[in-house]
Amino acid sequence: MNRSFKNRILLLPLGLLFAAMSFNGCSELNFGNRFLDQQPEQVGINLDTVFSKKYYAMQVLTKAYTTLPYGIPYDASPNLGGDLLDALTELSYSTLTYGGARKVYYVGAYSASNESTLSKYFFTNSKIWSGIRYSWLMIENVDRVPDMTSLEKNRAKAEAKVIIATHYSELFRHFGGVPYLDHATGVNEAFHYERLTVAETVSRIVTLIDEALPHLEWKESDENDNGRMTKAYAMALKLRVLLFAASPLFNSAEPYLAGEASDRHLTWYGNYDVQRWRDAESAGRAFMEELAASGVYDLVQPATQDEAGYRKAYHDAYFTRTSSEVLLSVRMNYHNNYASVFCGATNNYAKNQCPTLAFMRLFPMSDGSAFPEDFDWESGAVDPCANRDPRFYETILTNGRDYQGRKCQLYVGGVDRKDENTDGTGLLMYKFSQDYTTATSLGAVDSWPAIRLPEVYLSYAEAINEANGGPNDTAYDLVNRVRNRVGLGNLPEGLDQTAFREAVLRERACEFGYENVHWFDIVRWKNEAALRADIQGVNMYQDNSTPTKFRYAIFDIKPNRVWKDQWSPKWYLSAIPADEIYKNYGLVQNPGWE
Repeated sequence: MNRSFKNRILLLPLGLLFAAMSFNGCSELNFGNRFLDQQPEQVGINLDTVFSKKYYAMQVLTKAYTTLPYGIPYDASPNLGGDLLDALTELSYSTLTYGGARKVYYVGAYSASNESTLSKYFFTNSKIWSGIRYSWLMIENVDRVPDMTSLEKNRAKAEAKVIIATHYSELFRHFGGVPYLDHATGVNEAFHYERLTVAETVSRIVTLIDEALPHLEWKESDENDNGRMTKAYAMALKLRVLLFAASPLFNSAEPYLAGEASDRHLTWYGNYDVQRWRDAESAGRAFMEELAASGVYDLVQPATQDEAGYRKAYHDAYFTRTSSEVLLSVRMNYHNNYASVFCGATNNYAKNQCPTLAFMRLFPMSDGSAFPEDFDWESGAVDPCANRDPRFYETILTNGRDYQGRKCQLYVGGVDRKDENTDGTGLLMYKFSQDYTTATSLGAVDSWPAIRLPEVYLSYAEAINEANGGPNDTAYDLVNRVRNRVGLGNLPEGLDQTAFREAVLRERACEFGYENVHWFDIVRWKNEAALRADIQGVNMYQDNSTPTKFRYAIFDIKPNRVWKDQWSPKWYLSAIPADEIYKNYGLVQNPGWE
């Protein structure tokens, strides 16, 4: 087998040759979708047969891998109906008429009776639960495979445990305490599991990760295994979960909203305990100690110390699957089709995810100073998009920037904004868009960065700050590494706990725009102000009388999102589907959704 062909087949979505090969000629098994989409018992295949050979057994693990969360719209029924999660935050606005943001959330149509593929995370999505079940099948049965070494078996079980932990970490961040499957459910087994408390849910996730760690490689030793679970990703996932658990949504003297679920500690711990922040700090410290000992991962550094160099480094950091800072890359297949779906002219998701004025203002200037609060928009004396954080240009497409072989015309009357009443904010999303053309992205590996190294840095810095009543030198250094990579100067010294927290959250918003991070930062800090903020855009008009040849006018996006004028903290967590509640097997609804 030549290496080129081998590389292609090993990336769907991980380096498991056994799963990617055709089973034509394997007369004793009828695998493929018929087996993978059903219970093995339903298609006449018993587990003894499935786990009789490594060749077959690894298909079960591969199937579990294909269920991992993937953030870029790629088919007809993704979460949020094609919108990105940031569309629910103050930093982005969706014009996608059939997307979940507009159809469900902006207008207040979301409810326990309206949990669906238009929801931000569909509770009864079979992909989630089948991923958990296939993982447990591997854990429970791989030891019987005769042609696998103990090392291979232990690694397979460890990878399966981290897949389960990944799914439960997502469920936890959306719903709080959740039902927990601790084995591979059988064909005739009723799916009746009560919700665990927040404390129990966190404990189960962390236990799975801790059990897996000794059997995982820090980083894949074979480049063809890129996409498989690693110790680095598992440790980062543990930090993510513990940071979320330590945050005020769950870790507080009062619940975010009263109700039976709160009384049962399904949506908070029942008290505040600084030890939870210390646990997150400890997880961050453990990761950094392992990084110092084992190396390999690092922030992608610029080849040149200029805007072009900083932009290229940042782009490669989040988009390239082999980036030195992507701790887990999730892919749908080798040669992607997302370019035609996400960027294609007839179905352009990317153009429908519009950064807001708030996001535009959030990015600092290129010297690291904040964008002026008193910026003079009307006079057109200064271009508001000039001399900004290089990440700004990789995240937001603005007027006059290189675009599809020409200069972008986002001024009113230009090619890209026909008139001032065109739905949108006057700004377009650039991140992941690859210039909105299939030519620049079709055939590339469609990699979703599940966790990048900067998230570990910033999460650890935040945990230090909260656990110790303020930042120390280590916390400053971690944030400054992220800033320095794109040419920004260090944070100012002497920040107190609140100011440092705000700086870290701002840095996370700029670094991880459209990477499904900011929504969870809003939720875990119970940031009501962010959800109730005015959603604004900016129109640009040609005006030869101004120094920049343009003038700018801020406008409000109407109508307001429902939670601006009809606020309830219930929006912090999703609703358990009413159909599941009505089955009367012990599920308790989240507060406010009864």
